Amino acid sequence: MDQRNQVLQNIFLFNGADARANRTGKLTPRQRARLGAARASLMLALAIFVVAMLGSVGVAVIMSNATGAGGGLDGLLVFGAVAFVAILIGIFTSRSYFDAMSSKQFKIAQGIAAIGKINPDAARFELKIGATKIRLVTPEHLAAFEPGVEYRVAYTAGPTPTILSAEVVGTEADADVRAPADANAPDPVLQRHARARPILFVLAALALGIPLVGVAASALPEFLRAIMWGALLIGAIAFVFWALARLRVASNDIK
Repeated sequence: MDQRNQVLQNIFLFNGADARANRTGKLTPRQRARLGAARASLMLALAIFVVAMLGSVGVAVIMSNATGAGGGLDGLLVFGAVAFVAILIGIFTSRSYFDAMSSKQFKIAQGIAAIGKINPDAARFELKIGATKIRLVTPEHLAAFEPGVEYRVAYTAGPTPTILSAEVVGTEADADVRAPADANAPDPVLQRHARARPILFVLAALALGIPLVGVAASALPEFLRAIMWGALLIGAIAFVFWALARLRVASNDIK
């Protein structure tokens, strides 16, 4: 196999079967499953965001009642309006990402590779394939392509395109090389989505639970309040390490 194609397969996690199917404008079952998992994860994140925003309004109401603050209705209405607008913005901005995960947005670009605009702070590493500009998010992804070489790239459209497959034009026979790995082995990309989803649930629970516990603790003696806030701090720190460990394992699975 051409070394350039091997690099592409290793970086973007596809195989010859994916490249052959994409060349004819089709997705493999594995690719459809990956796009479905990404869409499901995004829907879950959006749902949790909506619940957290609505819950924050409820927490504000509870805190207002607990403190007996008078004349706080206007403030609560403003807070609720801000939360509602934030929900609408979240739903609106996520539409393009949902569309990108639809097979209808599957595109193929072919042409000479060139490096476009680069802005590391915005995670923007632009790849040009002929007249097509594709935004990549890491320098490793961009380095997988050699400028001046003609490529065929299958990708999902959207704010942050996903490379489905890529190959050097003229080396199509490489796609017929069967990978020695077990075809029935678990897909590391699907495993990554599965490992990341519990993090969203726990994050939502913390976002809603910490203010509620704080309100409940306000009626306790000072030393008990200190114990509860210390326990919350330890729990938050533990969550960070737990989440990083899950993401690290998921990242290692796809290497």
